[in-house]
Amino acid sequence: MDNAIFNKVEFKGAVEKAQLKKNGEVTIQLTADIDDIDMNTLSLVMDSNGGVQIKLEGNQTELVNEDEEENDDQLDLLGEEGEKDE
Repeated sequence: MDNAIFNKVEFKGAVEKAQLKKNGEVTIQLTADIDDIDMNTLSLVMDSNGGVQIKLEGNQTELVNEDEEENDDQLDLLGEEGEKDE
C-alpha cells in the first residue's frame, strides 16, 4: 500500500540552526518568507497524526576564480554562446 500524502507544503527557506540533542534527536530551525508559505496548509501538515516527511534540497553555486589555471576537465559555463574551445 502506498503512503498517501494528503497535505503537502513546499517553500523556499534557509536552515537557520541544527542542534543535536543528548537523546539522539535533531532539532532543525528553518526561516522562510511569509509570502512563500500557505500557513493554513502548514498548520494542517503540523497537525498530521501520522508524522510528516521532510525533504531538504540545497541550491549550490560555486564561484570560480578567473585567475586560476584552466582545467581541461572543467566546462566553461560562463563563456559566450557559440564560443568554441581551440
